Amino acid sequence: MTNETTDIVVRRILNAPVETVWRLWTDPELVTEWWGPQDYTSPSAQVDLREGGSYVFSMLAPDDQGGAESFTGGVYTAIVPHERLEFTQSITDEDGVPLPGDQLPEGFTQNIRTVVEFADVNGLTELTITESGWSRSLMSVFAYAGMHQSLDKLTTDVLRAMTETAA
Repeated sequence: MTNETTDIVVRRILNAPVETVWRLWTDPELVTEWWGPQDYTSPSAQVDLREGGSYVFSMLAPDDQGGAESFTGGVYTAIVPHERLEFTQSITDEDGVPLPGDQLPEGFTQNIRTVVEFADVNGLTELTITESGWSRSLMSVFAYAGMHQSLDKLTTDVLRAMTETAA
């Protein structure tokens, strides 16, 4: 295993105003609609949206991938409403306690610094997600793919449903 680290950066333009995209990241009921890679569900999300507050999001793998439930959690370190969320990110137990190294997939980095930026671009949202400090391993590749798949669900399923409901 190497000590080198890498950052993951994903940028998307979403067909929704910043306020809507902010809610998708901060309202636990909406987080459960899109969190996790393709074919995964998110049965629960807890959000204490304040600096120093914590969050725990669950992910349930599909049956053909073992059906296991896992949890991602961390602490909000900076919040600028409708502009920026900063938080730590780790694999945790259901209470948000980070798992010890011997219970993690090989190459998985705990306590990832995550910054989510929301920018208005003519009524649309430019969303930029930066995860800093990943070990250069296969896990960083999986994390990058998972982030894209989660955002695909957010844009294809959730935003479309919200738009259809509003119409």
